[in-house]
Amino acid sequence: MELNLIQKFILLAIDPKTGKLLIDSLSLNYGIAGSILLEMSEINKITIKNKRIIVSDTKLTNNSIIDECVNLISRSRKPRKAKFWINKIGNRANRFKKEILADLNVKRIVIIKQKTFLWGLISLKRYPSSNIKIITDLKQKLKGIVLENQKTDIDGLMILSLMNSCKLSHVLFANKKEYRKSNKRIKELVREVEISNDVGLAIKEIQAAVLIATTSSFIGSSSV
Repeated sequence: MELNLIQKFILLAIDPKTGKLLIDSLSLNYGIAGSILLEMSEINKITIKNKRIIVSDTKLTNNSIIDECVNLISRSRKPRKAKFWINKIGNRANRFKKEILADLNVKRIVIIKQKTFLWGLISLKRYPSSNIKIITDLKQKLKGIVLENQKTDIDGLMILSLMNSCKLSHVLFANKKEYRKSNKRIKELVREVEISNDVGLAIKEIQAAVLIATTSSFIGSSSV
């Protein structure tokens, strides 16, 4: 089953057995925003010029989230940097997350479970996987790229760069030795991307913007 970058990121951010989120909600939201922008770059909806995101194609797709974000960026009064759009789209990410998970539920990849506590005053949702193989195959592919130096594609590189920015690579590479190697390898892979390549530029700018956003949110929450 073919999944887009946004769906893959969401699946990696959820424990497939318990359905719990593996990173904090702010990091998840910025990660979703990053995955949306990277997906838009991969399908040639946006380009990077002078470190600013420019819409290059406004034609509608069959993805309502992509279409909404294309419209959002194209209506901006001036070109803006990735950091601005990570925050702007991140503010909508909670709604986008619900749409993505609902779609994954329809595809029978996740199950949506809801529990209520204190006479219904508190409600918690969990999203365990109903198709573990998809997630296992994706994780094996990413581990092969990082730990065994297997050849990567743009999609794999985008996911790894995003996971590294959101601290989600801690989950995939739980072993300290593996994590240190993954951190070094992912940085090498991103550096190796041709600077003249539009997708390569997008990866570098969006990864940096997500890292800044998640780090700022962590520092802000820690100082409260």
